[in-house]
Amino acid sequence: MNRIVKSREFLVLVLLVVMILSVSLVNKAVLRPLTLINIANSSLFLMLIAMGQMFVVLTRGIDVSVGAIAGLSAVIFGFALNAGIPLPVAMLAALLTGLLCGMFNGIGVVMVGIPPIIMTLGTLGIFRGLMRVLTGGSWIESIPRNIKSLAVTRFMQVPLMVWGVIALVIVVAFLMYRIRWTRNFYAVGDNLDGAYLLGIDTRRTRFVAFSLAGLFSGASAIVFVGQIGFVPMQTGDGQELKAIAAVVLGGVSLMGGTGGIWSAVIGALFLTSVDSMMIFLRIPGSWNNAVGGAVLLLVVVMDYAIRRTAENRRRAARSNEMLQGSAPPPTATEVRS
Repeated sequence: MNRIVKSREFLVLVLLVVMILSVSLVNKAVLRPLTLINIANSSLFLMLIAMGQMFVVLTRGIDVSVGAIAGLSAVIFGFALNAGIPLPVAMLAALLTGLLCGMFNGIGVVMVGIPPIIMTLGTLGIFRGLMRVLTGGSWIESIPRNIKSLAVTRFMQVPLMVWGVIALVIVVAFLMYRIRWTRNFYAVGDNLDGAYLLGIDTRRTRFVAFSLAGLFSGASAIVFVGQIGFVPMQTGDGQELKAIAAVVLGGVSLMGGTGGIWSAVIGALFLTSVDSMMIFLRIPGSWNNAVGGAVLLLVVVMDYAIRRTAENRRRAARSNEMLQGSAPPPTATEVRS
């Protein structure tokens, strides 16, 4: 319990609750159950992309093509639906598109040795270009109603897609905490050379991370098309940066090896809620990026200050114990920290 309270995820969750309660003093409509459900529903697109980005960042990488992968997957999904392909097969096509794009990134980074930022910047342009070539620069409209019906259908007032993502998060969390192999993501991100010496297949682990980033982006495309009912050419634009911000905000370290699935979920929910709160406060949408960036910096600085204060107190207590002769000398790890 003490570990949870000290985590970045808990801090962001507390700030999210405080933010919502503060806005409710101005506009009580924000506390309506339906409003909160709709905020969660609107966060699904970013949440899924952030979940995929999390795996890459855990291995000390970065993928700036996830938004473009989501866009290309949405195009394939839209074409498949308009061609009369059954919905489950069209969904599979979107997921496969995302997975193949992620695997392509993984091959470039792991097997060719291209730095992640360079590789994914290149594929960002490739995937965006493919979207334009395939669509001729036009939006994909007249999407069949079956996917839209799936998005608007509710159970206990909660959209089915929200239930689906909740189930997905629970499954991924269970796998990450219960299956030993998933710890390889943390080991590779914490110390690549050390993980290799321990016998971990670091190349496969990093390849899987980029593949999962693509797969989750493909899943986000399904949610996006279901929610709006068409595919604009701007699908996924800027979402890669928001996904990085979400995972960092939630507690995933850019240096790798720290964070988890809840980091991505809570971070994405927080960033989406910031945009929603601005609507309730009647602040122009042109301020969204500026306010979102300021909030991100504020949370990171607060977290750093809290952790630094706690670390200084721990060291001071340790020093007092050593002076009194009641504690053993510090370990090599503690000296380096």
